[in-house]
Amino acid sequence: MIGLTGNNFSVRTVFNKSVRGASHIASEKPCQDYSISYDECGITIAVVCDGHGGNTYFRSDIGAKIAAEITLDQLRGFAQSIPSEMFLNKEFSITAKPKRNPFIDSDGKRVRFEDLNETQQRYALQAKAYIKSEELCKEQQVCIEELLNNIYTEWCHQIRTDEKAHPFNKREKEVLHGLGIEKAYGCTLLAFLKTKDYWLSFHIGDGTILSCDKQLSWEKIVPEDCTCFLNYTTSLCDNNPLPEFRYAFNGKGSFPIAVMLCSDGVDGSLRTIENLQDFYEQIIGLFLDGDNIENELGSYFPTLSETGNKDDISIAGYIDLESMELGSLRRIIELKRKNREVQNEYRSRKSEISSISDKIDNLKIKYDRLKDLRFDKQTELEELKQGVERKEQELTDINKSVSSIKDEIENLRMILNEKNKELEDWKFTIKNEMAETEAELKNTNNTDEATSSFDYINW
Repeated sequence: MIGLTGNNFSVRTVFNKSVRGASHIASEKPCQDYSISYDECGITIAVVCDGHGGNTYFRSDIGAKIAAEITLDQLRGFAQSIPSEMFLNKEFSITAKPKRNPFIDSDGKRVRFEDLNETQQRYALQAKAYIKSEELCKEQQVCIEELLNNIYTEWCHQIRTDEKAHPFNKREKEVLHGLGIEKAYGCTLLAFLKTKDYWLSFHIGDGTILSCDKQLSWEKIVPEDCTCFLNYTTSLCDNNPLPEFRYAFNGKGSFPIAVMLCSDGVDGSLRTIENLQDFYEQIIGLFLDGDNIENELGSYFPTLSETGNKDDISIAGYIDLESMELGSLRRIIELKRKNREVQNEYRSRKSEISSISDKIDNLKIKYDRLKDLRFDKQTELEELKQGVERKEQELTDINKSVSSIKDEIENLRMILNEKNKELEDWKFTIKNEMAETEAELKNTNNTDEATSSFDYINW
């Protein structure tokens, strides 16, 4: 419903949209998200359920649809049957019940908070917050936990009815590995209820619930559960999931002007809480301009999924701007938009400066390392040069010795040749002398015996 009254902009609406994610389109899986919004008889409800995507959860799309529809019915009945006085002038929130004492280690020994790591400290703070809250608003807690139990009990009943009507085949039974049928239908649940006197919201699993006031200041109205981290999430299909719900209510007349519930396909694709808030303010801006929110989201979500985490995307929420002045609201939206642009520009510039600074630091480390390495190599080179000089001197000495020996060999060869020549000349001379001597002896003695005794020398 959209209307203008003088300078005041009177508007109130609920909306929801779920689209199949890019990865599910590629793998031909159905959309496993489901969302519902409702606004009648002074009761406003928004619900988002995100079916799990693993092979074990092969009917999570059905489980999400069943959970959303049951929650809508149960919340309508709750708003009509529970007296508003239960929540009037009261405000309360509580996180998931801790499953263990964070100050006792696996060996049963007491540990100090200071000795816990960062993840353990977050869990310890969450446990302390739960213990502090559980002592407050006892009657309201009993009432809300009965509502949650009714939702869970009816969900279990309806998924069993579905399984009986459509029995698991052999392959599906093998995929479950003997687990309860709840696993096949597993999903998260985010819900918000608003009446004229109070609002109530609860949550199990991942995704985000945000609300904003007239100044467009956003906050998470349901406490976080630090165990829902990365790829792990709590779920309706867990064993005894009721203690894993966290919830909040406010009956002090402090109603947000908008509440948005989204599956992790939205906040995972937008990546930061600032981007998520900016996106929600754009939705409010669309509504101010009279655009059809669900049509606009239907056009945008496929692109968001493709460029984001490729998961299914769901959102549900309400906007109530009856008491807001049009010009003031638009100025706030524009101011926040410009502020975000400035902040983004600031972060971009800081990031650029930080990047350059990091490069300088890294290069300086590399420079210092290479400088030290250069010194070591220079020292090593000097040692090698000195070694080369020694080797060159040794080689020079060896070359001198070689040259000297070579010269000596050449001289000796010359001497040898001379000696050989002299020997041949001497032998020739001696042979002639011996021949003459022999001839003389023959003439002197004139006997054969004397001749035979002076034969030529056999050299």
